[in-house]
Amino acid sequence: MRRKVLFAALTVALAAGYCLAGCSDEKKAGKPTTEKVDEFANEVKDSLGGNVSLPSESVTKVISDTWKVQGTEEVYVLNTDGTGTKDGSPFTFECGFDDENNITLRITMEDAGDETLYALSIDETGYGIDLTSLDGGEDLRFLPADLEFLDIADERAAGILGEWSDESGNRYIFDEDNKVTIKSSAGDTEGTFSVVADGAGDLFFRIAVEGGSLEYRYTLSEDAAKMDLVSPGTDIVHRWTKE
Repeated sequence: MRRKVLFAALTVALAAGYCLAGCSDEKKAGKPTTEKVDEFANEVKDSLGGNVSLPSESVTKVISDTWKVQGTEEVYVLNTDGTGTKDGSPFTFECGFDDENNITLRITMEDAGDETLYALSIDETGYGIDLTSLDGGEDLRFLPADLEFLDIADERAAGILGEWSDESGNRYIFDEDNKVTIKSSAGDTEGTFSVVADGAGDLFFRIAVEGGSLEYRYTLSEDAAKMDLVSPGTDIVHRWTKE
């Protein structure tokens, strides 16, 4: 399963002053500034000499996946070449930016020619994307089609509730309302968590706090007193102990 972490993929866009997690509660459409942001990236590439993708291309790559629309049966498929389908109906799409600090997605249906414009932001689970309409349409939430979101009452998820400690002495308190408190030497950090299962049945949880998120694949011991965690893309095992 591909892991899409939006924060990392849009570093250049964010450096240019654009907001992924939302700069304000109310969003409105602005004048397109995609060309300006991409020029900024080219300047970075020229000065640093590395391979720097244009921010608009990075956004396109990040959202290219199969998505379910929360609360509906609709399925969107977005491809890296800017084509896609909505329940089988073809469309094209463009990612960009505007002067209201929005990261934007414009979808044009091929048959009817209808256009919809959205501002993109990460949802509170850290797995999905919120699409806020900028043209008076309906807001959407995209969730990865290859993940099953588990209610905390599900026996596969319920085992992580309670207080845990890691090898460094940090403590993690998971509540039934999907709130988490991280207690460390630096103080307490409040956040939320979500639990998902992939198509292979592996279990993951993601902790989302202000400024970022942390994901682990986890396995509980038979007595639910130990939990082994692995960050996706690594083979390092961390062990937490139930308090």
